[in-house]
Amino acid sequence: MKSTYIDIKGYWGVAVGYDLQPLDEYRVRSTLMSLGIRGEELEEAISVLFGKTNSGLCISIPEKRMSLIYIGDATGEDQWWDTLAHELLDHCQYAIRMYYGVSQGSEDSAWLTGYLMRKAVQQIGEPCL
Repeated sequence: MKSTYIDIKGYWGVAVGYDLQPLDEYRVRSTLMSLGIRGEELEEAISVLFGKTNSGLCISIPEKRMSLIYIGDATGEDQWWDTLAHELLDHCQYAIRMYYGVSQGSEDSAWLTGYLMRKAVQQIGEPCL
């Protein structure tokens, strides 16, 4: 698994894990369990990441001001970026906006969208497929 960390100027952190390999399942499982995800919810998350293509997962922990994103297997580079954009700009951005009381469509929300995608592209470059 490869990973990167996007620091949103000290306000929020986003850890992104991608290029998951079958042996990464234990690492992902342990991380999710450390965040309190167990039982059926844990098994569903693992089956999505390691059993389906074009899938991802975002978990946000507002009290720690952080989000964890995993991107599973993709059928191509376009689909990989679509999955990352979905997790980053839908789920992660939503959690950040809710925490800070930023309304969708506002200038701050637009800035966050641009910042998250710019950092993701800069730091990831090209995903391994």
